[in-house]
Amino acid sequence: MQLRLSLITCSLLASSWGMAEDYVAVQYMSYDEDSGRTTISTPMIEINKDFGTDYTLNASFTHDAVSGASPTFYDSSSGASAQVPEGTVYQSDIKYGDIEYEDERKAVSLALTKRFASRDELTVGGNYSTEYDYDSTEVSAEYLHYLDSSKNQSISLGASYQQNDVSIYCRLNTGACDSSSGASEKIEDLSVFSTELGFTQILDATSLVKTSIFYSNEDGYLSNPYMRVVRNYETNPQIAPEVKPDSRKSYGATVAYTKAITDTIATNLNYRYYHDDWEIDSHTMDTSLNYEATPDLMVGLGVRYYTQSEAEFYSDRVDYFTDEVYASSDRRMSSFDSINYKLSGDYRVNKAISINANINYYTQDDFDATYYGVGGKYRF
Repeated sequence: MQLRLSLITCSLLASSWGMAEDYVAVQYMSYDEDSGRTTISTPMIEINKDFGTDYTLNASFTHDAVSGASPTFYDSSSGASAQVPEGTVYQSDIKYGDIEYEDERKAVSLALTKRFASRDELTVGGNYSTEYDYDSTEVSAEYLHYLDSSKNQSISLGASYQQNDVSIYCRLNTGACDSSSGASEKIEDLSVFSTELGFTQILDATSLVKTSIFYSNEDGYLSNPYMRVVRNYETNPQIAPEVKPDSRKSYGATVAYTKAITDTIATNLNYRYYHDDWEIDSHTMDTSLNYEATPDLMVGLGVRYYTQSEAEFYSDRVDYFTDEVYASSDRRMSSFDSINYKLSGDYRVNKAISINANINYYTQDDFDATYYGVGGKYRF
């Protein structure tokens, strides 16, 4: 016999697995770092449509507008510029600071779900995004199989392949392009293959657990064309582009536990472990509490803690790198801890319309950020 879950547990399942319904959703997100280093605004529209009981089509469009400044080394004698200076520079002219930038990203995604007589599900999808210096195309597939007729146990297997084109602009990267060709940019390739195997078990009428293992293989241009390092600081100082390995293999595991404490209160507990061959290890612990204040209002509180070790080729010291093959001052490769505090609310105006809002405060070792989202959903 299939276990009967509480209303709030079913609501949490719907948010994590997706609920079959016809709707149009509009969302807006704004992100701002307290230092003014990065500001992002993101409007998004999503459409979900069922065709009978066996097919669901989901489509979304997103437009990001990004502005701010990225910290890296530069030659102060020519101003705060991302351009790599030719030859040697004076030690006194080497500075570490923010280089301003602006960008826009447009992304579209489609996903089609097919349900079989057994109610197993196959979902195939595609994503495409484009921005000033980066184009990405992705295809994916996932199969969900129920292990028993009561649907208390299921396994899922998913995989995706992503092909990316990275533009390296000649005017900013001395020596990156063949000067005789007259080209303004050089295009590098980056491919990413990812797969994940998951298992879900409904434990009783108020709880369930989901575990998964994942693997990813990245191959191609993995450096950041705007990041710089200093080489030979003591003898022959040069500001040079960062160089990361051209491959990256990663794997890890996740476990998530959902429990309805009462008819109106439920909690989610999540843990994720990650490791890659760049010697980065990370741990993520995410917990949330959801309260059904009224039949029409759901309130959520959450805290997410993240910690990681640094990559073997990372340093932010000006005198660290000489002739090493791989070198990076990208702070995303450093060791750091972060905490994210979350508050959300979802209010059902009537059977057709609901509105939602969330606010988040993120703090890391060297900066803080606040971001929020507002949106609405129309069911038809």
